[in-house]
Amino acid sequence: MKRRYQIEGMTCDGCRGHVEEALFNVAGVADVAVNLKNAEATVESQFEVPLENLQKALENKGGQYKIQAMNKAN
Repeated sequence: MKRRYQIEGMTCDGCRGHVEEALFNVAGVADVAVNLKNAEATVESQFEVPLENLQKALENKGGQYKIQAMNKAN
């Protein structure tokens, strides 16, 4: 399943890389694509991953990133 998320706090390509890496390492996540310009992430997962797990991974990465669910990706 794919889900789209709005990501706040990214200011550069380094931020994009941190967010992508953090989300990719969450249990159940199979693939991540982060768009810095649109401040969005598309997360493909094997099962429903709680938003809290994604936020916790971003917090553990040390950034001031915030994640918010958007509509489902096609």
